[in-house]
Amino acid sequence: MRKTLLLFLFSVALGCINAQERLFFDHPCEGITTDLQGNVFVTHGATLDMFSANDAKRLNYSEPTHGDITNVDAGIASKILVFYRESGTIILLNNELAPIGKPLNLLEKSLTTVNLAAMGNPNKIVLYDEANQDLLITDLSLNVLSRTHITFPDEFHPTDMQVVPEHRIALLDTLHGICLFDFFGTFEREIPIPGIKAMQLMKDQIIYLKNETLYLYTLPSETTSMNIQSLEIKVPVKAFHVWKNHLYFIDNLNFVYKSQSSPLSIETQD
Repeated sequence: MRKTLLLFLFSVALGCINAQERLFFDHPCEGITTDLQGNVFVTHGATLDMFSANDAKRLNYSEPTHGDITNVDAGIASKILVFYRESGTIILLNNELAPIGKPLNLLEKSLTTVNLAAMGNPNKIVLYDEANQDLLITDLSLNVLSRTHITFPDEFHPTDMQVVPEHRIALLDTLHGICLFDFFGTFEREIPIPGIKAMQLMKDQIIYLKNETLYLYTLPSETTSMNIQSLEIKVPVKAFHVWKNHLYFIDNLNFVYKSQSSPLSIETQD
């Protein structure tokens, strides 16, 4: 049985003050994501903050010797990946933000031009090598298990990579749009929409941000056709993440907000 979750569209515009709540931090924030339990992860410089959906629990992690945090992947709660591109370091954290083992050093494995990293499953890491245009799958010791060379005719410089563990990999490139690969690195399809600013990959859908509008792209299947839905955002947004009926986002002033509007619809497909 397969259940497909469509976007939780919000019934109140995000510009309405009653539809959103500013989450207060004493610093500007750059990145935001959630795990499957609704815990929210916010990055700023070398620091990672985590708080629960009901704000009953707050944790903090910081290791400035590795530089600023490039991105966090919390898709696997037992192994939260923290990537520092500047130093070529990956740190795995448990759900209490305590390090698991020693830091992983990409430079020691001659992976000197990796600019994106995510968890593939509890035992595999997915990397993108910018200089060589290679999509890599490694074990937890950064030994390369598979390598897919990307041969697009135009330049390809992805700024974000997300993974649905054991299922699909998405790379976001300003020129190409979103490029999808299966978990083995085989190219699946290109969603040729230039100018996408941010994305969130789900199993059979992608939410993406373009021109201050969120769109939901539903991938076509044997029983469903491609579908795009949109929701206009009334404030400039640089990053976002949807979890159930909450939309967390960072505006262009680096403030963090949570929308609490009611969803319009939830559809499932068996």
